[in-house]
Amino acid sequence: MIPVPGLPDFRPGDDLAGAIAAAAPWIEDGDVVVVTSKAVSKVEGRLLPAPADPAGREAARQRAIEAETVRVVATRGRTRIVETPQGLVLAAAGVDASNVRSGELALLPVDPDASARALRDELKSALGRTVAVVVSDTMGRPWRTGVVDVAIGAAGVRAVEDLRGATDTHGLRLEMTEVAVADELAAAAELAKGKLTAVPVAVVRGLSPVDDPRGSRALLRPSAEDLFRLGTAEAVEEGRRAALSDVDAPEPPVHADAVGLLAGWHDRDPGQESLGQALLSFLLARPDATRRACRPGHLTASALVLDAAGEHVLLTLHKRIGAWVNLGGHIEPEDDTVLAAATREAAEESGIDGLALDPDPVYLSAHPVTCSLGIPTRHLDVTFLAVAPPGVQPVRSHESEDLAWFPVGALPDGVVPDLPALLARGLARLGGRG
Repeated sequence: MIPVPGLPDFRPGDDLAGAIAAAAPWIEDGDVVVVTSKAVSKVEGRLLPAPADPAGREAARQRAIEAETVRVVATRGRTRIVETPQGLVLAAAGVDASNVRSGELALLPVDPDASARALRDELKSALGRTVAVVVSDTMGRPWRTGVVDVAIGAAGVRAVEDLRGATDTHGLRLEMTEVAVADELAAAAELAKGKLTAVPVAVVRGLSPVDDPRGSRALLRPSAEDLFRLGTAEAVEEGRRAALSDVDAPEPPVHADAVGLLAGWHDRDPGQESLGQALLSFLLARPDATRRACRPGHLTASALVLDAAGEHVLLTLHKRIGAWVNLGGHIEPEDDTVLAAATREAAEESGIDGLALDPDPVYLSAHPVTCSLGIPTRHLDVTFLAVAPPGVQPVRSHESEDLAWFPVGALPDGVVPDLPALLARGLARLGGRG
């Protein structure tokens, strides 16, 4: 870990890459340049004016925290742990009054991964060398005293090394091990930077990083897998509300959308038409039918992802089911429509931007399952046809054992029973479009 001293107090519009190149012409191919987010925020103009007096400064800080918060995780006195628009969960939404001028507050970069990519390209132009870039910020940790630096942006490095399926030195198969490499780099670099040395940049040498287009997003745990999504008091209150949800809970907006969607949906296949009426009746009887907490069963949303030529289908090897299935999952509170839920699930599980979904469901299904609710229930699934942009490469999510394109005429062994029927309907719909 090599510090880069001699850098200025950056201001909006400054040339960050140029300053680093001038201060560290010794940077080599394969180095990892770790830059504190404060330096990035400053050059990108992510500074807010704040009064110089302590009371006014704190009031401005609290307003900034509220503006940068999308979800409150926990509140204890003046401390707020929140989720930010970048998907990060941290104290005070990353709003910082340290290492900035007395009349300013610093916000996190709008898109730290984009900042990392841009800085990597600029260093390539300035030095003629290919490096990785990590944008770091300081976070506390549950159950541990003290703060550490973690990665909030990354480019040119695999943020998470997935070792699941590998064997250890005793020949045992690793089932859970995923290493947060970018966080380790951020923490290692902080040993060279320090909190009080005015050294915002350090270089980590010797890793030989592997490029990964996902950036730091791979470090963000999906909400469905987060066992500690809320603080204790907040979780107790949410549980109380959930327990009383059947008593007097308003229907979520997606419920009305689902009712309208199925009420207007008709199919020439008698089995599909009958299932559509059954799902509609269930929705009308249960205002909580779109929530995963609905024990008799709940609506889910999925997508059948085909390439534009209709020659290949994208399937995932589902961990819980143990079979190849199309992409989909539970409807989340933030989903206003069933189509929005299917679009979100397909994007999350495929890593593909720009999927085009037909708003008219292509297939309905109902199957027993023990899902994240933890008890036997039923998934009442609404599937939409999705077409992927040409040439895209999918990226497997944490929810999947495998993810791959298959020729539509050569499906793998171990598909769910109704996949051939779904595929046939999807191909017919895609052909009808043409």
